Amino acid sequence: MNVRLSRLGQSLLAAVLLVTAPGLAAAQTGTSSLAGTVTDDQKSAVPGAAVTVASTTTGLSRDVVTNENGGYQLVALPPGAYKVTVSLAGFKTSVVDTVQLGTDSAQRLDVVLAVGGIEESVQVQAEAPIINSTDASLGNVIGTRQILSLPLEARNPVGLLSLQTGVVFIPRNNPETTVDPRYGAVSGARADQGNVTLDGIDVNDGQNQNAFTSVLRLTLDSVQEFRVTTSSYGADAGRSSGPQVSLITKSGTNSVRGSGYYVNRDTQFSSNEYFNKLSQLKAGNESKPPLLNKNIFGGSVGGPIAKDRAFYFVNYEGLKEKRESVVERAVPSAAMRDGVLTYRCATASACPGGAVQGLANTHQIPAGSYGLTPAELRRVDPTGLGANLAASQYWQQYPLPNFDGRDGANIMGFRFPAPLDNQFNTYIARGDYRITSAQSLFTRFNTQRDEIVTVPQFPGSPANTTREVANWGFATGHDWVLGSNMVNTFRAGYTKIDSATLGRQTARAVVFRFLDNYEALTATSGRELGTFNVVNDFSWIKGSHTMKVGTNLRWLRNDTFTNASSFFGGSANGSWTSGVGRRYMPGGACPAPANCAGLPAVAANGQATYADTFINLIGAVTQTTARYNYTIDGGVLAEGAPLPRQYVANEYEVYVQDQWRIGENFTLTGGLRYSLFPPVYEGNGQQVVPNVNIGNWFDQRARNMAAGVPSSGDPIISFVPGGAANDGPAWYQYDKNNFAPRASFAWTVTPKTVVRGGYFLVYDRIGSGLATQFNDVGSFGLATQLSSPFGANNETSTAIRFRDIGTIPTTYPGPPPASFPATPLLGTGVITSAIDQNLRTPYSHAYNLTLSRDLGKNFSIDATYVGRQGRNLMVRRDAAMPLNLTDPASGVDYFTAANQLILGAQANGVANLAPIPYWENLFPGAARGGLTATQAMAGVFLANGPDYITALYDADQSCLPSCSRFGPFAYFNQQYDSLAVQSSLARSGYNSLQMSLRKRYSSNYQFDANYTYAVAKDHGSAVERGSSFGNFAAGGYSGFLVNSWAPDLQYSFADFDVRHQVNVNALSELPFGSGKAFGTNAGPVLNALIGNWSVSGIYRWTSGFPFNVYNCRSCWATNWNIQGNAVLLNPDRLPELERTPNAVGGQPSPYANATEALTAFRRATPGESGVRNLLRGDGYFGIDASLGKAFTMPFGHRLMFRWDVFNLTNSVRFDTATLDMFPDIATSFGRYNGTLAGCDGAANRCMQLNLRYEF
Repeated sequence: MNVRLSRLGQSLLAAVLLVTAPGLAAAQTGTSSLAGTVTDDQKSAVPGAAVTVASTTTGLSRDVVTNENGGYQLVALPPGAYKVTVSLAGFKTSVVDTVQLGTDSAQRLDVVLAVGGIEESVQVQAEAPIINSTDASLGNVIGTRQILSLPLEARNPVGLLSLQTGVVFIPRNNPETTVDPRYGAVSGARADQGNVTLDGIDVNDGQNQNAFTSVLRLTLDSVQEFRVTTSSYGADAGRSSGPQVSLITKSGTNSVRGSGYYVNRDTQFSSNEYFNKLSQLKAGNESKPPLLNKNIFGGSVGGPIAKDRAFYFVNYEGLKEKRESVVERAVPSAAMRDGVLTYRCATASACPGGAVQGLANTHQIPAGSYGLTPAELRRVDPTGLGANLAASQYWQQYPLPNFDGRDGANIMGFRFPAPLDNQFNTYIARGDYRITSAQSLFTRFNTQRDEIVTVPQFPGSPANTTREVANWGFATGHDWVLGSNMVNTFRAGYTKIDSATLGRQTARAVVFRFLDNYEALTATSGRELGTFNVVNDFSWIKGSHTMKVGTNLRWLRNDTFTNASSFFGGSANGSWTSGVGRRYMPGGACPAPANCAGLPAVAANGQATYADTFINLIGAVTQTTARYNYTIDGGVLAEGAPLPRQYVANEYEVYVQDQWRIGENFTLTGGLRYSLFPPVYEGNGQQVVPNVNIGNWFDQRARNMAAGVPSSGDPIISFVPGGAANDGPAWYQYDKNNFAPRASFAWTVTPKTVVRGGYFLVYDRIGSGLATQFNDVGSFGLATQLSSPFGANNETSTAIRFRDIGTIPTTYPGPPPASFPATPLLGTGVITSAIDQNLRTPYSHAYNLTLSRDLGKNFSIDATYVGRQGRNLMVRRDAAMPLNLTDPASGVDYFTAANQLILGAQANGVANLAPIPYWENLFPGAARGGLTATQAMAGVFLANGPDYITALYDADQSCLPSCSRFGPFAYFNQQYDSLAVQSSLARSGYNSLQMSLRKRYSSNYQFDANYTYAVAKDHGSAVERGSSFGNFAAGGYSGFLVNSWAPDLQYSFADFDVRHQVNVNALSELPFGSGKAFGTNAGPVLNALIGNWSVSGIYRWTSGFPFNVYNCRSCWATNWNIQGNAVLLNPDRLPELERTPNAVGGQPSPYANATEALTAFRRATPGESGVRNLLRGDGYFGIDASLGKAFTMPFGHRLMFRWDVFNLTNSVRFDTATLDMFPDIATSFGRYNGTLAGCDGAANRCMQLNLRYEF
């Protein structure tokens, strides 16, 4: 039964929540609170004292009277500097001139009153405590001084989140597009579970949920400060389960203040990108860094409209850049485009090398390799055609390679600096108005206008895409002090992503696998994602209790279009033929041995190179794909037409919380947050869903296989209209039990020591990215993608040979009926994706225990244990994976029997293999020609090995040598060869020690030093957005369950598992000049030279990131579509890991010896997934530094110069995500191909000059 609320019901629910739950005072609304105790000289409580808190910049004033215990509390105060005055008859009035209140934080200020006349005033030097004594939250407030002073390479204030404990940081040039699960993972939370608010309003990308990103671009000059909470927040924070970032826009004050600034980066101050330099030097050219010319300019001004009542702030920032980005493309070698196939020989001495004749030129072949000439290729090609002349002619357009690329002989690489010319414009305005002494109002508006291009396909080509961005948003807020103990805070806002991208593809096209197309096949797309957010918070102080209740409502409408799935296509794809392109290989099966006579055998670790090049050279378009798109009412969309969609998501949250101060040294906080996330749906009814619950379908297949029931018994899947707009079933079930309790304590053991801890249940936010991906490619009958059957287009066909880039052989299936239910045909072997209707909202148990110590002189230290246990986490798996079918007679399953078969045959030979009951019982028809069924099946498995799944496919679908006694499709599903889904079945575990040493700003300097020791494990770390079959690989698979029947095989270290992390940020004014330690009596001229110098810097270091090794390029042991990873020969012995320069083809490797490392692994056998994330490569290291000089001017004006250096030491660290790790492509095995991003993705080190004027 489909359980859902009607849209009317959802609207009524939202209204009820908004009216009845007017919640918290500082629940990510960007406000602050101040509390404390007033005592006399004898430390006795002073009740009835008047406490006045007044802003030093806007005139805002709030009053409260201490209670019977001498306590006071004020909530919903705007962040900023305040003057606190405490008075009572019989005591001298105490005045604290400056108390700084931070965003979304609670500060304490205890005041001692001295006996005397109330007319007497005492200036008290007091600051808020340096350590948190109110709750268990982990994080920090980052103020204007740090925001403006620290060298931020991307000038992204949200990026300062990385300067905390528990945050995994790697530099990324395009955080909006990355699917790297390492980028932004925080304290065990996945990288797409962060939450960013601006002035209390949601500014996240509701579809992609990118880490460290606000969709409304922020400038350094527009942010007053922000609060980062990495873990252990109260019930007042939520939306998602990761870090919470709350930013506050600057507001005007009673003084007119502003700034103007200009920033420049230029090539002459840059060092070359590592791999670009390699290519230049290899070509005999001088090392020349890519062009870098970036200019940032802008200004801000804020001030009063009416003193103490109305204020304004405006900021504009522009960025214009002309730069180059280093691009790598896969191109055919000179020999390959001339019809020559070069391969490594099994016996190196049999191949002395030398000159061979191509179609037009001669080519030198190195010793140990063989160059198959066009004449020899015609002999090996079963059609006798040989090298495809049309393909050869097409490849002549490509530039010649300048580095080894994929195999160093056939498919090679071309690296070049590609031009980029982009413009970004940001506009921000805010107005504040005090209606009465008890009510205030603000409005903030942001917009941006950007023109962005991506790199061209090749030099001289146009940009691959051109994108225009016009994001905008507004927020308004109302704060109402209802009395001395009640405050209501209301926020409402709308944030709009408005982006359109023009791609290059305009027609159907053929691709040569592993070669980049000469012309880009980029899609045209766009989206308008609007998020309307209403937040209402209420706080009631009653005695020692601060009770809070609140609600957060979000309505998302995501209008998208794309033609990414609109064109027919063809591919010269060896993986789509039986034998994976190795059927016609010297030394291999070679059906006609005479055709391969006299040709040296191909080396085992070079077979993938041979096979892929062979398919490309003969121009065999082995896979053709048709894409048929309809509307829900049967309308037909023309080929190439974009698919319009509107995704609707409504999200409702409410919470209640009580903070109870038990005595003077103990605070207990408890709360409950409830989240209601109805399933995402397509607003115009362009939505279909499977008529069978895919999760239940998979579970039934599991039960069937254990009972010996074949896959031919699987229920047939059809698709029917679904979603709320069709009054049909949802993509996934409505999860209504998302109750999240939170509890914490803070114990002030001594005035300088606090112990804090707590437990927190948090829920992930899911749905939007999943629905977008599925609806574009997995909606059969609506958006239908059908490929030619596996193996049907093979090397023996002349009809499929390449003619030109736009001609697709007509071997694809015809269109399905334009009606519902729509049913994928049986036996077509579809590879696609679906949605598991059994999805549940993932959740995590989080807990921590912190010891904090005030060390005096504004120093503090925190030591924290942080733990997290994730449950129901989403992970990708194959719901149609071939069955691990059990033989009822013997009780043995397929994986066990297949390993007995393969290992026995390898050890003893096929002829000596004793009968194995599984094969004799289930494949009796295979026995023939004097061979037992076991021996016959062993011959097939060895012939295909290590591509064992193809042996099973041939037996199960083609009855070669025989089908099982159940007939075809005993193992494979009749409709799907592979069906990727994301399911709520994964778990994770995170345990860490997080330590921080902080120095609050005083004596002209401050710093934060953070260390994290952590162990993170999970089944998969992938973010929700991205490809159905996994979107991140560091040398091998990690985010997709290779064996769906045994998910725990992949429970291992997470992709973001980094054992050690250190980050430090610091800033200081140098002790030179008037009034300083050196030159204290300097006159105006000398002081102008030596005074007002400052330095700041950021230091980051991590231990190594995990990586894997693919099983091999052309073998699938367990899963039809995913090769899996290699297996360690000795589980207790890893290959020696030591970064080695010039190790593989002149490029670095994480192995001390890549050739020896190959011997540590073996190919997986059926049922195995391979090892996951046991190996470690490079970590990250970087130092960014600044040197500044300020000149004071009359009337409080300042002129400042600053020199920033990013990657000060010009260090290089290589990215494990760029590793080549295919054991059967030995020429590139173990090779790094990229660095952890440098400056602007083009320079290893760069510098920028800053000029700033303040008034």
